[in-house]
Amino acid sequence: MAYLKPSLDCARSWRDGMQDSLWDSVRIALAERDVTLPAGESAEGIVPKRTGPLDFGAYFDLVLTPPDLEALPLAIKEEAAGYLAARLAGIVDHPVATAQQRLVFSNLSEPAYSPGHAARLSRWWDIEPMNSMALTGLSSQQFLSTRQLAQEALAKLSHGSPELHAEMEVLIGDIILARPDGTQRFDYSGASSFALWGALTVNVLEHRSWAEYLSTIVHEAAHNLLFAIAREQPLVTDAPDERRPSPLREDLRPIDGIFHAAFVSARESMAFDAMLCSHEEQPYLSPQEVNEFTDMLESSATAFWDCIAQLRADAHFTPLGADILAECEAYMKANFLVEPA
Repeated sequence: MAYLKPSLDCARSWRDGMQDSLWDSVRIALAERDVTLPAGESAEGIVPKRTGPLDFGAYFDLVLTPPDLEALPLAIKEEAAGYLAARLAGIVDHPVATAQQRLVFSNLSEPAYSPGHAARLSRWWDIEPMNSMALTGLSSQQFLSTRQLAQEALAKLSHGSPELHAEMEVLIGDIILARPDGTQRFDYSGASSFALWGALTVNVLEHRSWAEYLSTIVHEAAHNLLFAIAREQPLVTDAPDERRPSPLREDLRPIDGIFHAAFVSARESMAFDAMLCSHEEQPYLSPQEVNEFTDMLESSATAFWDCIAQLRADAHFTPLGADILAECEAYMKANFLVEPA
């Protein structure tokens, strides 16, 4: 099976598996809390037409506690249960998209999200107390101008790598634009979370060009892809509290996080190379953009091999993890000159 560059059928299967598992788990969680659906509807077999990050986030609010909190207030859990019940009963729709829209941009602010729903998204993206992202929404004008650049990035990706763009439209439903409120503890370009699967957020203050938006969107989409691939089994058997240096972060990271970094770096390399190769066939990039993608490709390829060196020294792979990493290594060796020293 191809993991680094899966078929659309595989991508759809992983997406459907994530969504079906979510609603199966929601039904169990609501039954355990004796929550009945409005108007006496039955939750059995029902799946909302468009599953979004608020659905995943509400479920995780219901059953887990974010790492930076001792417990979520009961009122938040009760609201999450009510929201999920209303979703299953077909009373509440996705806040910013219709069932026909696969990928939409939104602002981490009203009117797209209520304060409570914006807090839910922030809660599950911003889960590292020592690396607070301090997410907040944008002004209306800031959202319009940054959305234009992000939309241009997707349009250029569709031209440069139609296959990757088509896969992204299968896996990613929501790109939520935001910024830090000034109290953040580190600089970040974007974020994704298993607890908000199918969505990603982009910090607009760290992006000046459509190429930079493309880089972050590809990066975070790759995390979502790997979350879906590894939904039923882990990638490594190393404990989450075992931390090692990561080429992509200044702080020490779990082995699973370094595995993600390797996979994401390979996916970035694949995307940047596709953009440059399509330009060679039919020029559409400016000289500055060619240099930008060339530099990003070299950085991603170097990061990949740095991650591999760390993983080969410290990680203990599951069969799935070993297969994925072997495929990534074979692809990188076959396509790029940058290899381990």
